[in-house]
Amino acid sequence: MTKTNVNYTIIDKDGNEVQNENFEDYDKLADHMLDLADKWYNGEYDEGDQLKISTFDDTGKLVYSDVATFGDTREAASEISDDFNLSLREFPKRSTSGEGFGKKID
Repeated sequence: MTKTNVNYTIIDKDGNEVQNENFEDYDKLADHMLDLADKWYNGEYDEGDQLKISTFDDTGKLVYSDVATFGDTREAASEISDDFNLSLREFPKRSTSGEGFGKKID
């Protein structure tokens, strides 16, 4: 079975490499991806910073490579139709205030 090595490199908007990580374990890779998302949402990365993803086979041969820029999809996300927005008026109010934890609501 072939072992795959995934490389994540963060390049800031000035072209400087600020992080370079290699992963052979997909659980650690998933944790790293969640950490990157947290850092983006916490403002640690700027629009224009880039994420380069490369995968290599067990001989070191490049299998796949892609570059994404932080913030690229922000504009596309704002174009999502309002048809998906649900009004709170569409749902009956159900409150558990004063009911205690786990008590059935009618």
